[in-house]
Amino acid sequence: MTTVRTTRFCLLTALFLTAASSSYAQDVLRYRTGGSWGDISDGTIAGWGFNPALPGTRVPTGTDEARVNWGGSTVTLDFEAETFNRLLIGVDEAGVVEVQDGGVLTTTQDVVVGNNGFTDGTMIVSSGGVVNVGRISWVARGPVVGDVLGFLTIESGGVFNVASHLWWGSTGIAEVSISGTLNQTGGILGLGSADFNTVGGTATVNVLSGGEMNLNNIFTTDGETKSIQPGSKIDIHGTGRVTLPGDFVDALGSYRDAGLLHGNGTPGAVTIETEAGALPDGDFNGDGLVDAADYTVYRDNIGSVAGLPNDGGLGVVGDLHYDLWEANYGAVASVLTVVTAGLPSASISAAPEPTSLILIGMLGVLAGPTLRRR
Repeated sequence: MTTVRTTRFCLLTALFLTAASSSYAQDVLRYRTGGSWGDISDGTIAGWGFNPALPGTRVPTGTDEARVNWGGSTVTLDFEAETFNRLLIGVDEAGVVEVQDGGVLTTTQDVVVGNNGFTDGTMIVSSGGVVNVGRISWVARGPVVGDVLGFLTIESGGVFNVASHLWWGSTGIAEVSISGTLNQTGGILGLGSADFNTVGGTATVNVLSGGEMNLNNIFTTDGETKSIQPGSKIDIHGTGRVTLPGDFVDALGSYRDAGLLHGNGTPGAVTIETEAGALPDGDFNGDGLVDAADYTVYRDNIGSVAGLPNDGGLGVVGDLHYDLWEANYGAVASVLTVVTAGLPSASISAAPEPTSLILIGMLGVLAGPTLRRR
């Protein structure tokens, strides 16, 4: 009897562990044909099913890998989807994902636009759409050079947030268009390389008028490690901007001089300068430095229900404002490096023709006495 009970216990334990592990194991979900993100397929109609073409029971969630790769069909998202592991667009077959107004797509790991199979992947983030990438953004990632095409479009009003690297054109051909906002909060930029050292595919990034490409970090052009490999480029148009936190003027200048930064289609035709970034907490007078002058502002406004600038929303001015000022004493405003289209005015002033120089000289002689009398 003891042996039977022990055997039953072991079997039940094994079944429990198997069920538990399968419920937490990664499943691969594939969208059948095209349609709305929220649809689930019965094996014949459009919607999510288990890879490669089985009926589905749910939309991607948890540790799931989601694949959009059914003959170039489009999957649209116009609501906040459940968070899932990673998204692959274009796996052996082409696919398109469009995050529309009201759509929020969030992954804990990578989003790959153009994965493999000599095909292409496309992602469009429309106005009002948001994509949150928990790790790496890949565009045109394939096992061999020239394998795939990847197209990422962030339209005006669309937002694309990335927590780690931008690996675009790592082996394939990546085309990225930014009219909205891209925010990179970790990692580094890598265009046209599989690992920042070996030249891979190519990436063309167009930051269009009104677009913001807010990067986290870049390599300099010294040595083999480069953030923009030869054959790749960033082209800034109109009022588009590329920004980096900190002073990257020299590093970006080296990419400009190498012809890898373009302005309105012209290599090197960009302006690189720094501007004040975010003001520190406790900078109550907004001059970029937390010092004794901010204490004076605090003292003169104790009891004010309107609060103070850069107080973190503390409300009525009181002891918490003093604590904030004290904790941040000496803090200075951050520096932001900004790249825009067009050369600095001093660089684009045309050299005068010789005849003009003669005329200017004559005018100078005639005007000389008058100027001296002033």
